[in-house]
Amino acid sequence: MDTKIVKKKSKLKLIIIILISVLGLLVFGWYFLNQKKTYNVKAEDITIDEVAYGKFEDMLMLTAKAQSLHSSLVNVLEGGAVKEIFAEDGQMLVKGQPIAQVYNPNTEFSYLNQETGIMQQISQMRSSLLELKNQEFNQDKEVLQSQNDYNTALQTYNLQKRLYDAEIGKKTDYDMAMQNLSYQKQRKSIVEKGAYNEKASRNAQMAAINSSIGQMEKSLSILRSNKNNFLVMAPASGRLSSFTLSPGQNLTTGESIGKIDLMDGYKLVAKVDEYYINKISSGIKGTLDNNGKEYEVIITKILPEVKDGQFSVELNFIAAQVPDLKIGMTFGVKLKLSADVQSLMIPKGNFYKDTSGKWIFVVKGSKAERRAISVGRENLMYYEVISGLKQGEKVLTSDYAELKKYEVLDIQKQN
Repeated sequence: MDTKIVKKKSKLKLIIIILISVLGLLVFGWYFLNQKKTYNVKAEDITIDEVAYGKFEDMLMLTAKAQSLHSSLVNVLEGGAVKEIFAEDGQMLVKGQPIAQVYNPNTEFSYLNQETGIMQQISQMRSSLLELKNQEFNQDKEVLQSQNDYNTALQTYNLQKRLYDAEIGKKTDYDMAMQNLSYQKQRKSIVEKGAYNEKASRNAQMAAINSSIGQMEKSLSILRSNKNNFLVMAPASGRLSSFTLSPGQNLTTGESIGKIDLMDGYKLVAKVDEYYINKISSGIKGTLDNNGKEYEVIITKILPEVKDGQFSVELNFIAAQVPDLKIGMTFGVKLKLSADVQSLMIPKGNFYKDTSGKWIFVVKGSKAERRAISVGRENLMYYEVISGLKQGEKVLTSDYAELKKYEVLDIQKQN
């Protein structure tokens, strides 16, 4: 039987076909992977602006609210339920004027028990003091008696001595008188010495008791004055504000229920986006318009605590003359952060919230391509362009929420 021989030329042809197929697949895959994602948008749905070159004002617009220059918080000294309300928000008050009354039966009962206990201790101490005074009185009587007995013995001795010396009296009477005198003298000495020592000890006890009574009476006075803590009073004279109590409302000790505006001037308080926390400092000046007149203000205090993406600043008027203000009025304040410069600028738009100023769509004809850029400062109208754009180029500044995953936009104009 004959054997069929495969020619080498056929094998080579097969290898070439396989290589061409693989190469074709690779080229197709490379093209597919590098194909830019395109999205069709309607021209009327987007906003296109031009990159401009001009004077960039480094400014910031704030909404500031007028507040009292100085104020005093109204704090609750003793927690409880609101029993009575004696004032209302906006009312002018004098220092010490009642604002509200709080009721707390547990605390009041505790005060009553403490007061009773202190009064009992004071009563016991006064009884001890009275007993010591009685002891002093009795001892004084004993000293007086010993002195009197000594004087009587001395008189008897002198009489018996004269009689004995005159050989009229008896020797036994003289000896007994002398013996009694010696006894009364020793007795008097012992009584006086004992009285002296006991008096020193007794005086120390009485001084200690009087001091304790004084401290107890002070405690009692403080305790009784603490009962007045149920009455919330104005800490200063001025206008009551931020006061919104309701009867029956539960308050905690130390809670602030309002403030007293001292009416000694005004300041402005504004919220600032946290983006500016390192760009704003005390001493920066600004202006505000009120009834067609411009007033200069200056930042005097920065409260760096960030809450809900914002921090607070306080501003004061530079000139002595200020507009006719009322607490709570709002003003637009224009802050000058630095000197004006010539720079590239693009109008502000919603694109920034999706790109953070790191890229933008640049429009060329009916196409818009994604390009990396860098922006710096911003003001009310513009972003300052650092790099990535040229004067006269057109950019898409509207919302990018549905566009951020694409690289090329096909702009379709309405016929």
